[in-house]
Amino acid sequence: MGAVDTMEVFFELLNAGDREAAVALMDESTEMRVHVGDSAQTLRGRDRVGGWFLRGDKGLKMIPGDVRDTGNMYETDLVVIRPGAPTQHIDATFRVEAGRITAINLAPR
Repeated sequence: MGAVDTMEVFFELLNAGDREAAVALMDESTEMRVHVGDSAQTLRGRDRVGGWFLRGDKGLKMIPGDVRDTGNMYETDLVVIRPGAPTQHIDATFRVEAGRITAINLAPR
């Protein structure tokens, strides 16, 4: 499965509420960098990265906008919807290798 196919399945599962199946698409050594304000946090390993998604607000939705497919990289403008919170627009980059998500970078727009 290529980057676009993998990410389409990931968002479909995540948005349907099947977070465990979405996280199962991540490689064991997945890394995620989350930018908040002037700092960034890096999470390493499927347990930590996946936990970030599993602990997210109930009803969390991530809807990709324009997608740029650059081989094994999937870049998109994400709309993040969380009940009771303002909608967020973030820049997201996902690296996919052999059908597994290996790296995620989330940054505010």
